[in-house]
Amino acid sequence: MSTSIQKKITLATAIILTVDAWNALEESENNFLEYEAVILSNLERNLPIIRISRVMRPKTMGFWVDIFPNLSDENPYNNFKCHFRIMRTTFNRLLSSISAHPIYQFSTQKPQTPIEIQVAIVLQRLANPMSYRQLETTFGIGQGSVTNFTNRFITAVLDNLRHIINWPRGEELQRVIEGFAPPELRSRIPNVIGAIDGSHIPISQPRIEYHQRYINRKGFYSVVLMAIVDDRERFIYIYSGQPGSMHDARVLKQSAFWREVVNDSNGRFPGNTHILGDSAFPLMPWLLVPFKRRSSQELSRVQRQYNRIHSSARIAVERAFGKLKGRWRILRNNMEVTDLKNVVDIID
Repeated sequence: MSTSIQKKITLATAIILTVDAWNALEESENNFLEYEAVILSNLERNLPIIRISRVMRPKTMGFWVDIFPNLSDENPYNNFKCHFRIMRTTFNRLLSSISAHPIYQFSTQKPQTPIEIQVAIVLQRLANPMSYRQLETTFGIGQGSVTNFTNRFITAVLDNLRHIINWPRGEELQRVIEGFAPPELRSRIPNVIGAIDGSHIPISQPRIEYHQRYINRKGFYSVVLMAIVDDRERFIYIYSGQPGSMHDARVLKQSAFWREVVNDSNGRFPGNTHILGDSAFPLMPWLLVPFKRRSSQELSRVQRQYNRIHSSARIAVERAFGKLKGRWRILRNNMEVTDLKNVVDIID
């Protein structure tokens, strides 16, 4: 083991096992950096560093006792949605939908934290990304528990609630068509049942050999979330996980949706229905894109009018992405998850 590695290990151990280091972490990042410099200086001069048994930081459950029970949808001062980004009624429905999942049925003598606290912690993490230290200080829950809560929640939601994102059919299909082309609009594109687009979800550098593929054209690591939404900006199909450098058209062609529709479009698009996409997507009988201006030829008046109508309807998917990232801010920050499968699960 090199001297450099030994120093780093010793420094890390000193920080972990020294009370002053914990105090520095809690009080100020600047104090911590100053403390780190002192420790490193002592190591350089081969001065002894006194090891002190780690002192556990006090945890408080006051939030769950004093505040959480009083949060409601009606109270403007203790509003549930301000804390957890969904209404309390939705929260209760969510609990009832996943509480029976086997992952919440403890099999050891040590019981789990109440499920309502587990789910609330995960929602807080998704909505208002905090450091583990901030979560522990605010809610009295440690890093290991937060990770366990998140894994359980993601598993239960994907197993029990994946059906919530579904393709419109029957009467709902007709309602969506009318929603995209209401009779009061003089100009509209008929038989539209959705709008498609891609969005970049920032991530940390993946722990894989070909991580450069995840650097998008804007220069940061990301995965692509491709989605189709209806007239009410509700997601009816999502596909995520492809590298950020991949073009939207290629992402679409990598999806199971593409393979299904190319083989038989009638299942998704009965009666000459279609979705709208921007010029990054290929023109298909079931996928309408804007007219492109050729270098030597201007668009006609009719083509420009079509593009305006197309854009006004397609904006539904852009607004849906805006709402999604506004509600769950972990999707617009650098997601501190290096396992790509976990990233995809969180997005889904």
